[in-house]
Amino acid sequence: MQTIYWILIILVAFIGFIILLSFFQAKKASVKLNEEEFKNSMRKGQLVDVRPKQEFQSGHINGARNINMQMIMRSFHQLRKDQPIYLYCNTGRKSSKAAIFLRTKGYYELYELDKGLKNWNGPLK
Repeated sequence: MQTIYWILIILVAFIGFIILLSFFQAKKASVKLNEEEFKNSMRKGQLVDVRPKQEFQSGHINGARNINMQMIMRSFHQLRKDQPIYLYCNTGRKSSKAAIFLRTKGYYELYELDKGLKNWNGPLK
């Protein structure tokens, strides 16, 4: 019985470590900008909406390019490394995942709309 408890303790500790690691990795991958900061700087780089096509078509920030998560993983090389990348989605979860992935591929100027479009009061196209 004691062996099972130790295995469970080790398993829980490992899962906790993975969760903490992903949290700190996400914080390090990009800079989160509030709506005003995002509006003021998004035109200085590549604006990318990582939502699925249907969501993008229902309304997006003017000038945004739709590259969903699957496409980013396959076609990340279409994004320029010499220009900042401004990412957003509905809530910020997908854009954080995209930022983590792009960071591993050598993209360093990554910015996200904090809390995604739900925190956006500007116009949509």
